[in-house]
Amino acid sequence: MDITATLSHLVTSLLPADKAALVHHHVLRADAPLQVYFSAARASALSGAGAAYPYVAPLAERALAWTHASELGGVLVPLAILAAAVLVMNWIRRVLMWWARLALRAVLWAALAALAAWVWSRGLQASVRDVVVLGGRASGYAALVKEIWWREYRRYEEQQNMGRGERR
Repeated sequence: MDITATLSHLVTSLLPADKAALVHHHVLRADAPLQVYFSAARASALSGAGAAYPYVAPLAERALAWTHASELGGVLVPLAILAAAVLVMNWIRRVLMWWARLALRAVLWAALAALAAWVWSRGLQASVRDVVVLGGRASGYAALVKEIWWREYRRYEEQQNMGRGERR
């Protein structure tokens, strides 16, 4: 079973019929634009690898022969692999941080745009009144939470003091 048949089966089993037909038409067909781009990229990569092979193969063979002949090769190869892994992980971290920053900036600007639209549609006076009412409710809730916290703290302190008195 080839990969196209497997993907076709997955698409038809996971997506609704109209979406599956859309994916088949625009992605999975051999003459679909995505497949054309993939085949062009694959051909370009293969031709580049074929052009680089005569230059890279002797260097790789020499390096492998040196690692087998030298005792240092047994130490340097794992260190090189470790260095490459650390480098790749650093790249991944940087890409993830870039995307996270981009997403957070997009959320911030969307929130500011929504706030501006809300003020624009509601009017400045009504918006300020709504913010004051919301702030009052939030401060009332915070006072309630503070009171509960203090009550529990006092109860805990009393339990601790009673425990100390019984031990003595």
